[in-house]
Amino acid sequence: MASGRKKRRLMFRRKRTLDPSIVIDYKNPDILRRFVTDRGKIIPRRISGATAKQQRAICLAVKRARYLALLPYSLGHRQERNFATEMSAIATSAMGTSSRPSAPRGPREDKPMRDGEE
Repeated sequence: MASGRKKRRLMFRRKRTLDPSIVIDYKNPDILRRFVTDRGKIIPRRISGATAKQQRAICLAVKRARYLALLPYSLGHRQERNFATEMSAIATSAMGTSSRPSAPRGPREDKPMRDGEE
């Protein structure tokens, strides 16, 4: 029955693993950024190549670093503005004026008077 078929050889790809010399610590956000997507999600171990023990350590370290504000919850966030710039932005949008400061004016020059003005 199977006279016309060729046998396929199964090719096993070697699993990519994480370097065991990497120290996973919540105080090192540069290393932890490798395991977080731009949306702030922790990369699963099938993609990162971490062992189960390493993945647990990565998750714990990322969560601790987020809690201590060493890592943002979302990497693609806008830059925060301080209170003064935020209030001035609200004031300018409400007043309809520009945000540039007004320069001090010098003395007025004499203009020719119109009829009826003194």
